[in-house]
Amino acid sequence: MTGSLTDWLQESRLVVVEVDHERGRLRVKGAACTDLACQTHTVVITEDGSLAGIDALYPGDVVRLESDASDDGLIVTRVVVLRRVWEQIASPEI
Repeated sequence: MTGSLTDWLQESRLVVVEVDHERGRLRVKGAACTDLACQTHTVVITEDGSLAGIDALYPGDVVRLESDASDDGLIVTRVVVLRRVWEQIASPEI
């Protein structure tokens, strides 16, 4: 199975570990932790379909990322919230 990091990120569910609002960076955890850069026009699509910025993300949120490769690394263009941290805490599955 071959694929790029971008393909893997787009297909994977990741957990937000840290949101650095000042630097516009996200740290997410899948198989390993990854630091990602966000642009000023990075869009967060919340669980209700609303559009927001990275300020709408919280550590523990489960997300899917859509990104573009650049010379500086991976730039996140869209973050889709799949499940909020408070929904996981309240889930009877735990």
